Amino acid sequence: MLQSMEYIDLAHDSDQLIRIAKKWQNAKMTHMPYLLSYLMGAREIKDSELESLGIEIKNTTEDGDRMLVIPSEKLPSHIELVKSKLTNGFWNEIVREKEITFIFKFKDGHTKEYELSPENEQEIDNLCAEFNNEPPNKTANVYKYISDNKFYNDFMMEHYTDLINRKL
Repeated sequence: MLQSMEYIDLAHDSDQLIRIAKKWQNAKMTHMPYLLSYLMGAREIKDSELESLGIEIKNTTEDGDRMLVIPSEKLPSHIELVKSKLTNGFWNEIVREKEITFIFKFKDGHTKEYELSPENEQEIDNLCAEFNNEPPNKTANVYKYISDNKFYNDFMMEHYTDLINRKL
């Protein structure tokens, strides 16, 4: 924030004003990308562990589910934390502009990670149905299924509209 004296000086120094405007524009253009994750089944993951990674907890539900905003450079650390502490029988998805990562933790404790694509969507759909005890194909369009989550909806509609609205 500019102080009033600085503002007066800038009014007489257009070169300085231009430098500040360019600096602001560059900072805006290099804004840190972020990822979204609706974290369920992760009671073993403490808020402090997430916060120590620079992850913002936007909201927490009564059930303890957390809506996270993750700095992109912290993705590998977040994935490792989820793999190690996610409750068996749950999955977590991480939504990015061009990729959606699914981490499934099976009842026996092993994990499987996917980058969602039309080619593996059926397999991910089957796992979601299995983990949720739902009939197969209920979530055949996994992109639409994810976009139905209010936390993801606007982001998904901005980046995945064609995949959400496609006919299967």
